[in-house]
Amino acid sequence: MTGAVAAKTLGWQHSKITRIERADQGINGPDLQRLLDLYEVEDPAVREGLTQLAKDAKYRGWWTDYRDVFGPGALPDFEAEANLIQTFEAQAVPGLLETPAYIEAAFRGGAAHSADVVERHIEARLERQRILEGVHPTRLQAIIDEGTLRRMVGGPDVMAEQLQHLINMATRHNVDIRVLPFVAGAHAGMLGSFLILHFPDPLDPSLAFTESVASSLFVEEPHQLERCTDVYGNLLGSALPPSQSVDFIEQVKAEIPT
Repeated sequence: MTGAVAAKTLGWQHSKITRIERADQGINGPDLQRLLDLYEVEDPAVREGLTQLAKDAKYRGWWTDYRDVFGPGALPDFEAEANLIQTFEAQAVPGLLETPAYIEAAFRGGAAHSADVVERHIEARLERQRILEGVHPTRLQAIIDEGTLRRMVGGPDVMAEQLQHLINMATRHNVDIRVLPFVAGAHAGMLGSFLILHFPDPLDPSLAFTESVASSLFVEEPHQLERCTDVYGNLLGSALPPSQSVDFIEQVKAEIPT
Protein backbone atom coordinates (compact mmCIF):
# COMPACT_ATOMS: atom_id res chain seq x y z
CA MET A 1 0.00 0.00 0.00
CA THR A 2 1.40 3.39 -0.96
CA GLY A 3 1.52 6.36 1.36
CA ALA A 4 -1.01 8.17 -0.82
CA VAL A 5 -3.50 5.31 -0.52
CA ALA A 6 -2.97 5.04 3.23
CA ALA A 7 -3.51 8.78 3.67
CA LYS A 8 -6.69 8.74 1.59
CA THR A 9 -8.06 5.75 3.51
CA LEU A 10 -7.45 7.44 6.84
CA GLY A 11 -8.69 10.83 5.67
CA TRP A 12 -5.27 12.44 6.06
CA GLN A 13 -3.31 14.73 3.82
CA HIS A 14 -0.64 12.83 1.88
CA SER A 15 1.90 15.31 3.25
CA LYS A 16 1.19 14.05 6.78
CA ILE A 17 2.27 10.51 5.86
CA THR A 18 5.31 11.91 4.08
CA ARG A 19 6.37 13.97 7.12
CA ILE A 20 6.01 10.95 9.39
CA GLU A 21 8.05 8.77 7.04
CA ARG A 22 10.85 11.36 6.91
CA ALA A 23 10.80 11.78 10.71
CA ASP A 24 9.92 15.45 10.24
CA GLN A 25 6.81 14.84 12.32
CA GLY A 26 6.06 12.45 15.15
CA ILE A 27 2.95 10.34 15.43
CA ASN A 28 0.57 10.25 18.37
CA GLY A 29 -0.87 7.12 19.93
CA PRO A 30 -4.32 7.11 18.28
CA ASP A 31 -2.91 7.80 14.81
CA LEU A 32 -0.35 5.01 15.23
CA GLN A 33 -3.06 2.55 16.21
CA ARG A 34 -5.09 3.50 13.14
CA LEU A 35 -2.07 2.92 10.92
CA LEU A 36 -1.38 -0.45 12.53
CA ASP A 37 -5.01 -1.45 11.99
CA LEU A 38 -4.85 -0.31 8.38
CA TYR A 39 -1.70 -2.35 7.75
CA GLU A 40 -3.23 -5.30 9.62
CA VAL A 41 -0.51 -5.51 12.24
CA GLU A 42 -2.07 -7.88 14.76
CA ASP A 43 0.88 -9.23 16.76
CA PRO A 44 0.54 -7.68 20.27
CA ALA A 45 4.31 -7.67 20.80
CA VAL A 46 4.91 -5.81 17.54
CA ARG A 47 2.18 -3.29 18.30
CA GLU A 48 3.53 -2.72 21.80
CA GLY A 49 7.07 -2.33 20.50
CA LEU A 50 6.06 0.21 17.87
CA THR A 51 4.00 2.12 20.42
CA GLN A 52 7.00 2.33 22.73
CA LEU A 53 9.23 3.43 19.86
CA ALA A 54 6.81 6.25 19.08
CA LYS A 55 6.88 7.38 22.72
CA ASP A 56 10.67 7.21 22.85
CA ALA A 57 11.01 9.08 19.57
CA LYS A 58 8.77 11.83 20.87
CA TYR A 59 11.19 12.41 23.75
CA ARG A 60 14.43 11.85 21.85
CA GLY A 61 13.35 14.32 19.21
CA TRP A 62 12.31 17.09 21.60
CA TRP A 63 15.44 19.07 20.76
CA THR A 64 14.28 19.65 17.18
CA ASP A 65 11.92 22.27 18.61
CA TYR A 66 15.04 24.11 19.77
CA ARG A 67 17.12 24.11 16.60
CA ASP A 68 17.56 27.85 17.03
CA VAL A 69 19.25 27.14 20.37
CA PHE A 70 21.30 24.04 19.63
CA GLY A 71 21.98 24.64 15.95
CA PRO A 72 22.18 21.78 13.45
CA GLY A 73 24.11 19.48 15.83
CA ALA A 74 22.27 16.60 17.48
CA LEU A 75 24.05 16.38 20.84
CA PRO A 76 20.84 16.31 22.92
CA ASP A 77 19.52 13.43 20.81
CA PHE A 78 22.70 11.42 21.39
CA GLU A 79 22.54 12.27 25.10
CA ALA A 80 19.03 10.86 25.26
CA GLU A 81 20.27 7.59 23.72
CA ALA A 82 23.33 7.25 25.98
CA ASN A 83 23.35 5.26 29.20
CA LEU A 84 26.56 6.91 30.45
CA ILE A 85 27.94 10.39 29.83
CA GLN A 86 31.44 11.30 30.97
CA THR A 87 32.22 15.00 30.78
CA PHE A 88 35.13 17.27 31.65
CA GLU A 89 34.45 20.97 32.07
CA ALA A 90 37.31 23.43 32.37
CA GLN A 91 35.38 26.72 32.28
CA ALA A 92 31.69 26.27 33.09
CA VAL A 93 29.41 23.96 35.04
CA PRO A 94 28.29 21.05 32.83
CA GLY A 95 25.06 21.94 31.04
CA LEU A 96 23.27 18.94 32.55
CA LEU A 97 23.96 20.29 36.04
CA GLU A 98 23.26 24.02 35.65
CA THR A 99 20.58 25.94 37.54
CA PRO A 100 18.25 28.31 35.64
CA ALA A 101 19.96 31.39 37.13
CA TYR A 102 23.41 30.09 36.17
CA ILE A 103 22.20 29.26 32.65
CA GLU A 104 20.92 32.82 32.24
CA ALA A 105 24.06 34.44 33.60
CA ALA A 106 26.38 32.25 31.52
CA PHE A 107 24.34 32.81 28.36
CA ARG A 108 24.26 36.56 28.78
CA GLY A 109 28.00 36.66 29.44
CA GLY A 110 28.14 40.41 28.94
CA ALA A 111 26.16 40.24 25.69
CA ALA A 112 22.76 41.84 25.10
CA HIS A 113 19.90 39.39 24.50
CA SER A 114 16.15 39.85 24.57
CA ALA A 115 14.19 38.32 27.43
CA ASP A 116 12.50 35.90 24.99
CA VAL A 117 15.82 34.60 23.66
CA VAL A 118 17.20 34.13 27.18
CA GLU A 119 14.07 32.31 28.33
CA ARG A 120 14.20 30.01 25.33
CA HIS A 121 17.80 29.03 26.10
CA ILE A 122 16.87 28.30 29.71
CA GLU A 123 13.90 26.15 28.64
CA ALA A 124 16.03 24.18 26.20
CA ARG A 125 18.76 23.51 28.75
CA LEU A 126 16.30 22.41 31.43
CA GLU A 127 14.56 20.11 28.97
CA ARG A 128 17.93 18.60 28.12
CA GLN A 129 18.50 17.82 31.81
CA ARG A 130 15.47 15.52 31.96
CA ILE A 131 17.62 12.55 30.94
CA LEU A 132 18.96 12.48 34.50
CA GLU A 133 15.46 11.82 35.86
CA GLY A 134 12.98 8.98 35.62
CA VAL A 135 13.02 5.26 36.39
CA HIS A 136 16.06 4.52 34.21
CA PRO A 137 18.01 7.79 34.17
CA THR A 138 21.20 8.33 32.23
CA ARG A 139 24.34 8.03 34.36
CA LEU A 140 26.52 11.13 34.46
CA GLN A 141 30.12 11.37 35.58
CA ALA A 142 31.35 14.96 35.58
CA ILE A 143 34.88 16.19 36.24
CA ILE A 144 34.79 19.91 37.06
CA ASP A 145 37.86 22.13 37.27
CA GLU A 146 38.23 24.10 40.50
CA GLY A 147 38.28 27.34 38.52
CA THR A 148 34.72 26.65 37.40
CA LEU A 149 33.58 26.45 41.01
CA ARG A 150 35.28 29.71 41.97
CA ARG A 151 34.24 31.79 38.95
CA MET A 152 31.48 34.17 40.08
CA VAL A 153 29.06 33.58 37.21
CA GLY A 154 26.04 35.74 37.95
CA GLY A 155 27.41 36.90 41.30
CA PRO A 156 27.60 35.37 44.81
CA ASP A 157 23.92 34.42 45.16
CA VAL A 158 23.77 32.66 41.79
CA MET A 159 26.99 30.75 42.46
CA ALA A 160 25.95 29.76 45.97
CA GLU A 161 22.74 28.32 44.56
CA GLN A 162 24.64 26.58 41.77
CA LEU A 163 27.16 25.00 44.12
CA GLN A 164 24.37 23.80 46.40
CA HIS A 165 22.69 22.27 43.36
CA LEU A 166 25.89 20.36 42.57
CA ILE A 167 26.00 19.11 46.15
CA ASN A 168 22.37 17.98 45.93
CA MET A 169 22.84 16.31 42.54
CA ALA A 170 25.86 14.41 43.84
CA THR A 171 23.55 12.51 46.20
CA ARG A 172 21.76 10.88 43.25
CA HIS A 173 22.74 7.31 42.46
CA ASN A 174 23.26 8.14 38.78
CA VAL A 175 25.38 11.28 39.23
CA ASP A 176 29.10 11.17 40.05
CA ILE A 177 30.78 14.57 40.47
CA ARG A 178 34.56 14.91 40.72
CA VAL A 179 36.53 18.10 41.34
CA LEU A 180 39.90 18.65 39.66
CA PRO A 181 41.71 20.93 42.15
CA PHE A 182 44.31 23.54 41.31
CA VAL A 183 46.90 21.52 43.23
CA ALA A 184 46.68 18.84 40.54
CA GLY A 185 48.82 21.19 38.46
CA ALA A 186 49.12 20.84 34.70
CA HIS A 187 46.76 18.22 33.32
CA ALA A 188 45.72 16.55 30.08
CA GLY A 189 42.48 18.54 29.79
CA MET A 190 44.04 21.98 29.54
CA LEU A 191 43.24 22.09 25.82
CA GLY A 192 39.53 22.30 26.53
CA SER A 193 36.29 20.68 27.63
CA PHE A 194 34.80 17.56 26.05
CA LEU A 195 32.42 14.72 26.76
CA ILE A 196 32.19 11.04 25.89
CA LEU A 197 28.88 9.27 25.33
CA HIS A 198 28.50 5.53 25.89
CA PHE A 199 25.48 3.58 24.61
CA PRO A 200 23.72 0.47 25.95
CA ASP A 201 23.89 -1.45 22.67
CA PRO A 202 27.38 -2.99 22.33
CA LEU A 203 27.09 -2.51 18.58
CA ASP A 204 26.91 1.27 19.05
CA PRO A 205 30.45 2.63 19.53
CA SER A 206 31.13 5.39 22.01
CA LEU A 207 31.17 8.95 20.75
CA ALA A 208 33.07 12.05 21.89
CA PHE A 209 31.96 15.65 21.49
CA THR A 210 33.78 18.95 21.82
CA GLU A 211 32.92 22.51 20.86
CA SER A 212 34.52 25.91 20.48
CA VAL A 213 33.28 29.41 19.74
CA ALA A 214 33.26 28.70 16.02
CA SER A 215 32.19 25.07 15.74
CA SER A 216 31.30 21.76 17.37
CA LEU A 217 32.75 18.36 16.56
CA PHE A 218 31.71 14.75 17.05
CA VAL A 219 34.67 12.37 17.33
CA GLU A 220 33.99 8.89 15.97
CA GLU A 221 37.31 7.77 14.49
CA PRO A 222 38.64 4.98 16.78
CA HIS A 223 42.15 6.40 17.21
CA GLN A 224 40.87 9.88 18.11
CA LEU A 225 38.21 8.44 20.39
CA GLU A 226 40.86 6.38 22.18
CA ARG A 227 42.83 9.58 22.73
CA CYS A 228 39.78 11.24 24.31
CA THR A 229 39.24 8.19 26.52
CA ASP A 230 42.88 8.23 27.66
CA VAL A 231 42.73 11.94 28.48
CA TYR A 232 39.54 11.44 30.46
CA GLY A 233 41.11 8.56 32.37
CA ASN A 234 44.10 10.74 33.27
CA LEU A 235 41.80 13.52 34.46
CA LEU A 236 39.79 11.08 36.54
CA GLY A 237 42.99 9.88 38.16
CA SER A 238 43.92 13.47 39.11
CA ALA A 239 40.47 14.43 40.39
CA LEU A 240 39.24 14.08 43.95
CA PRO A 241 37.05 11.06 44.78
CA PRO A 242 33.27 11.66 45.08
CA SER A 243 33.00 12.27 48.83
CA GLN A 244 36.02 14.58 48.92
CA SER A 245 34.66 16.42 45.88
CA VAL A 246 31.41 17.17 47.69
CA ASP A 247 33.36 18.38 50.73
CA PHE A 248 35.45 20.58 48.43
CA ILE A 249 32.36 22.12 46.82
CA GLU A 250 30.89 22.79 50.26
CA GLN A 251 34.11 24.55 51.27
CA VAL A 252 34.11 26.73 48.14
CA LYS A 253 30.46 27.61 48.80
CA ALA A 254 31.28 28.57 52.39
CA GLU A 255 33.97 30.95 51.12
CA ILE A 256 31.56 32.92 48.93
CA PRO A 257 31.17 36.45 50.36
CA THR A 258 27.70 37.26 51.63
